[in-house]
Amino acid sequence: MALPHIRRSLRLQLVAILAIALTPLLTLSIIQGAVEFEDERREHLQTLDAASAIAAEELDSALQRALGISSAIEEGGYGISRPRAECDEALARIADNDPAISNITLINAYGQIECSVLPPPEEGDVPADRALFERLRNGDETGVSRVVFGPMSKRPILIAARRRGTPDNFAGYIGIAIDIDAATTRLQEDLLPEGATLALWDPDGIFTITQTAEPLPFDRIPEPYLNELVSADVTQIVHDAEFADGALLLLSPLINGHVGTLVVSPRGPAYSVWAGFDLVGTILIPTLMWALAIVCVWIAIDRFVLRWLTYLRRIARLYGDGRLDIDPSRAKRAPLEVEELADTLANMAASLRRQHQELESALEQRSALLREIHHRVKNNLQVIVSLLNLQAGRLPDGPGRAALYEARRRINALALVHRSLYEAEDLRRVEMRPFLHELLNYVSDASQASEQTVAVKVDSTEIEMEPDYAVPLALFVTEAANNAFKHAFEDRTSGAILVSLIHDEEDMFEIAVEDDGSGLAEDASEGTGSTLMQAFAQQLSGTIVRSRTDAGGTRVAIRFAYKELVLDGHTADFK
Repeated sequence: MALPHIRRSLRLQLVAILAIALTPLLTLSIIQGAVEFEDERREHLQTLDAASAIAAEELDSALQRALGISSAIEEGGYGISRPRAECDEALARIADNDPAISNITLINAYGQIECSVLPPPEEGDVPADRALFERLRNGDETGVSRVVFGPMSKRPILIAARRRGTPDNFAGYIGIAIDIDAATTRLQEDLLPEGATLALWDPDGIFTITQTAEPLPFDRIPEPYLNELVSADVTQIVHDAEFADGALLLLSPLINGHVGTLVVSPRGPAYSVWAGFDLVGTILIPTLMWALAIVCVWIAIDRFVLRWLTYLRRIARLYGDGRLDIDPSRAKRAPLEVEELADTLANMAASLRRQHQELESALEQRSALLREIHHRVKNNLQVIVSLLNLQAGRLPDGPGRAALYEARRRINALALVHRSLYEAEDLRRVEMRPFLHELLNYVSDASQASEQTVAVKVDSTEIEMEPDYAVPLALFVTEAANNAFKHAFEDRTSGAILVSLIHDEEDMFEIAVEDDGSGLAEDASEGTGSTLMQAFAQQLSGTIVRSRTDAGGTRVAIRFAYKELVLDGHTADFK
């Protein structure tokens, strides 16, 4: 049942409007952030791709230069007829011209060093890469070694080798050691993104070129990836590689696919799927601003609108309860529009107060006039009663005198009603219980003989009725009680009469007069009293019912509907 109230809430409606108005800005901010994120991610991937391509290009260029130098050395006949010292010196001059070359060696057919830029290792003249030596001896013209740790340079190197001799006569090879660090210095200093790792791969494993805080989570490239890489002979990008713990890999093959470059962008805050995405700037801050705007509007509506509307609603309720003297003084601290509304309410209350005072004054005058009218009517009826008494006193006992006394009783009943009205605080209502008590006592005093002792009793609900109902009810009770006194106890000196006014379960009222006398006479429906009671029943739009009581007496009642009833100053509906 609270949903309609919530739906009509001013606060919620305004907040909803603001939220709808700000949502496009928030959405655009998130979309812009997503676009920027995708652009930066693409840029980051392009940077990694460029770094991988440059690394492959630099190493490939160094290897091609080395193979060219080896071809020149082969054609120049170095080391064939020269002494060892001259050969070493000549090779050193060649190596000095290329910073990427760390050593040049001439290996004979038995794997022994004939001359070298760097002194041979202490363990003797052995090839740095035995597999390369075997491939050249078996007929390969050129070859590149796997990544090895140079026994003479003490650095990570690649060896570019060229076969010496004729196809039928293997005379050894010319080996040129490429210093990997020196060949990729520009890449490491300028182009490699922060946190990325540059390495070389071959079928036997991975050799890391750049040093990182943590080692790579893998030590070799799985064979399926290598086969695909060698067959494609182009740079391959591997996203979220499982063997690399979800890292981003860029693999580029070099000469003959025996070796290649590897750029690794590790998984983490900087290189994950959110790489380059400003989560705070593009989502959190706009969302917080959106929420802050809604909260501010919520507080502002509560402080500057709803708070004062609640105050004015309380003032209006007080005005509705009749407290028109209340001044909404607190509203002077409210916003101008609310203050104007409070002034309007105050002016309305002042106008209602003046009208109320005028109505009270007019009501007092009307009440005074009505009391005076009822008083004068009662006095006039008393004058008529007095005249009837004078007239009856001059008549002898008989029907004429009895008729005057009957008329006097009826007129006295009317006078009693008017007296009750002008003595009551509310001239519009007659309190039925005390009125019936007084009326029955009057009828008892006027009707019962001196030798009779008849007890009278009233059983009535607490009801106030209008004079249009009270007058015929009073006349009915007068007639019925008078008939009871006259006919019910003719052969008795004692008895009881009960007058009741009840409201039954069928929303009907019933006023009844019953006695414990001799019972209903055969001609009870005839006579003036019966005719009058029937007329009173018609005046009340009711029905008259005559019956015999359990005690053998007579009961006369009128059942009627009463539309409005006043209890304790409030009108109750008995429809």
